[in-house]
Amino acid sequence: MKQNESPDLFSRLVVIKFRDLISPFLQGEHVFLKLSLLAMALAGLNVFLIIASVTDFYRVPSANQYERPSILLGLNTKNEYEPIAEFYKFSRVVVPIGSLKVEGAEKHNKLIQCFLSTEDNNFYSHFGVDLRGIFRAFAVNIIAGKIKEGASTITQQVARLKFLSTERSFLRKAREAWLAILLEMSYDKDSIMEMYMNEIPLGHGTLGAGAAARFYFRKDLNSLSWGEAALLASLTTRPKEFSPLVNPIVSNNKVRVVFMKLIETGRMDVAQAEEEYSKFSEYYATLNRSPNDSAFSDRLNRFPYFTEYVRKNLSKYFNVNRLYSGGLKIYSTLNIRHQEEAEKALYAGLQHQTEASNQRSFRNLDIFDKEYGSAFEMISLFHDIADFKYKISRVERTFRNTYQEEMRDNLSALNLLTGSENVAEVMEENFSKQDTQDHLLPVEGGIVSMRPETGYITAIVGGSGFRSDNQQIRPFQANRQPGSAFKPLVYSATIDYYAKNPDPKKNVTASTLFLDSPVQYLMEDGDEWTPENYSEEYSGFIRLRQALENSKNSVAVRVVEHVGLSKIMPTLKSMLQLEGRDIPYNYSVALGAFEVTPYELTRAYAAFASKGREVFPVSVLYITDDEGKVVKDFRPEHSTKERKQVISPEASFIITSMMEDVIKKGTGKSALAYGLSRPVAGKTGTTNNFRDAWFVGYTAELVSSVWLGYDTGTISLGKGMSGGVVAAPIWGRFMQNALRSESVKKFNFGEIDVVSRRVCSISGKLPGPQCGKVYDEYFIKGTVPEEICQDHRGFTVEPVESSANPGSTRSVQGKVRKKKYRNLFQGDDKIE
Repeated sequence: MKQNESPDLFSRLVVIKFRDLISPFLQGEHVFLKLSLLAMALAGLNVFLIIASVTDFYRVPSANQYERPSILLGLNTKNEYEPIAEFYKFSRVVVPIGSLKVEGAEKHNKLIQCFLSTEDNNFYSHFGVDLRGIFRAFAVNIIAGKIKEGASTITQQVARLKFLSTERSFLRKAREAWLAILLEMSYDKDSIMEMYMNEIPLGHGTLGAGAAARFYFRKDLNSLSWGEAALLASLTTRPKEFSPLVNPIVSNNKVRVVFMKLIETGRMDVAQAEEEYSKFSEYYATLNRSPNDSAFSDRLNRFPYFTEYVRKNLSKYFNVNRLYSGGLKIYSTLNIRHQEEAEKALYAGLQHQTEASNQRSFRNLDIFDKEYGSAFEMISLFHDIADFKYKISRVERTFRNTYQEEMRDNLSALNLLTGSENVAEVMEENFSKQDTQDHLLPVEGGIVSMRPETGYITAIVGGSGFRSDNQQIRPFQANRQPGSAFKPLVYSATIDYYAKNPDPKKNVTASTLFLDSPVQYLMEDGDEWTPENYSEEYSGFIRLRQALENSKNSVAVRVVEHVGLSKIMPTLKSMLQLEGRDIPYNYSVALGAFEVTPYELTRAYAAFASKGREVFPVSVLYITDDEGKVVKDFRPEHSTKERKQVISPEASFIITSMMEDVIKKGTGKSALAYGLSRPVAGKTGTTNNFRDAWFVGYTAELVSSVWLGYDTGTISLGKGMSGGVVAAPIWGRFMQNALRSESVKKFNFGEIDVVSRRVCSISGKLPGPQCGKVYDEYFIKGTVPEEICQDHRGFTVEPVESSANPGSTRSVQGKVRKKKYRNLFQGDDKIE
């Protein structure tokens, strides 16, 4: 009972208090009038509470804030930032009303005069709600028997666009009027007009007149003609229906109505209107755009692969609304020249390689019916398998293939003689939709480059072209075997290990001899593993430097067998920094027989160019809001990260000198085909059956990688399509052009404990008196060979100057002095 009594008591209390409050007001004469006024006040209060909200007083002052696109910026050749991409849901170009040119007696821009004539001629005289306009629209609609004219003022439309939905209801209209009055109390007329001009949707994904002018006419607002301004004003009510791209005839008629309104309101005389309307009619005559065109396709996005990479990373720090509507300015590490040259080099290389590899897509669909038709019927009965179907008929499929491969080029040439425009248009469209011939399976690839000292990523190209069906960023997402491109990591880790743990009997240096011959291993599962050289040729005993130059697989395996995986695995893991994956613990590691991404391998090579220190790649430095305030700064965290020494500077120095020789006289010589003349080091990589082609290399300023292959990893690029043939020329072209305006730098490893010693070019030992071929080799202190070569006799050597800088290592041919004998048959005692 007590629970039922509490509300009743409360209600009684409220009634008593309300009665005591109004009692003084109702005393005296005219009680009925006072009651009427009180009832009206209470009714008004109820209406106010329904249509108004306390939050309105906080929202209206921020009405002049816009959702702005975020801008991604990159560095140009002047080392200045310039926009390279935009992020937005709808295209918007915010235009201050004060920046517009004015015309006519009213001192308003053409577009604003069109808006006033069609939307709200009394805009500058009413207080947000036009009572005369409401009565006029009511009368016009009653006479017409339908909704022919609206009564919303421009201020009311701003209120709806900013705060309300498009729902048609009395409550929404009431709130619209209330918010319009608040807007008029908070802003002057020009500010409200500016909001309208920048907020009104005008079709095809545009918000505001600035974006619409760019989309429809490729102009800014100050460059619009009267006809163009009239077209934008015609789109305010139903932009899709009145779009010139969708319904050009309807659009033309609507523009005519706008000119009539300009005449009615006295803003233009008939003669001028006719002249301007006639001029603008040419726009429809030359209009040739798809009805499905969208302002999103006009979005600034110069380098889509890099943009997409940044977008994915930023989604960890900003929600979608903030990224696409927050007006952020994103300052990236991208170097515009590097990116442009990377795209040129890779796109040309991929197109050439697609034609060279000539791997045809599977098209012999009829083979299923011919070879397995009867068997399929029986199997389908047991397993309830549906019949296989084709999207097009066999006849159409045959015609398309025949036309494309055998007839199209001939018809195109023949059409040049006949001059038929219709046929030319059809063929041009067919060609334009085929960047790569449809009957050729496209070769894909990727390039990524970064600064070795800072880790700044300067270029990313993820494939043959960023399209809806090709958005994979392969440098980061393509897990492929690196092949021989992994050998420098193995060799440098081995050299580094013996520098820290010297053993005169086992030391491995650049001059250490290893046997290059067929090798075979029995695996744990009983299988035999027989790694072979790419050339299928063997050289016998060979120095490690030569083995890397010529990419000898058998030597790489013997090096790992010699040192032991446990000795070098920690270094390999530190250099690769694989996340969530382990390097396989078997000898196939020597040949890169496990998967990495081009980015991971490039980052590992960056350590070589950075004195053996760990490198932390970064793509964005800092982000500001639309007022220039920094909202996210990645620089302090990046600059304070501890860069661990993953390999010694001495080992980095020596492996760099070895990879310089790979390019000078080894498998990477084609990297110099485009005139690359600065100190460079790098290594080719080719996987089994020529499935992947790699080149990873660096200068003192930049480290980069090139990978090519099919997305289906089991398909071969073709016999002989090695990394030196396929990837190295692309890498050389990119590096030459990307660094063209940058000064040449030599590799700098600081003060290091490396000595240069002359050794026998055949045995790799200290030269004896009979060694005829010697050269200068680099050794980490403590690993210089102590044994003197006794493998030759009858040779003497002239002194040769040595060099202690990478890039100048050179083999030296000594002059051979032969002992003279009395006749041809003397000297047999010297034969071994």
